[in-house]
This record gives sequence, C-alpha cells and structure tokens, in this order.
Amino acid sequence: MKDDHFVSRILTIAGALMCISGLLMAICVKILYGGILLAAAFCMFFAAYNFRIKEDEDDKNKKH
Repeated sequence: MKDDHFVSRILTIAGALMCISGLLMAICVKILYGGILLAAAFCMFFAAYNFRIKEDEDDKNKKH
C-alpha cells in the first residue's frame, strides 16, 4: 500500500521539529538564531502545504 501524502507529512514533521528547535534556541542562546530557525520552519510548512496540493491533484487525476 502506497502512502500518497508521505512527502507532505514528513515535511510537516520536519517543520514542527524545526519550530521547537527555533523556540529553544531563542530562549537559550540568542533570539536571532531562533528567528532564523523559525523562518526555516515556516518554509518547511509552506513546502508541505504545496506538496499536499500537488499530491491531491495527482490523486484526482489517477481516479479519472
């Protein structure tokens, strides 16, 4: 059984881990480093969202 949303799910998990890392870096080290990691987390979430849209379109095309 193939998981059609594997890429978007993994990117979402990676974004969540990056977000946690950004918060911890902002608290423990410097807010600038935390901000960089939070920006990277936002990019991961945006990429996951775009992959999910593409995966859904591919799924619709396979059914027709």
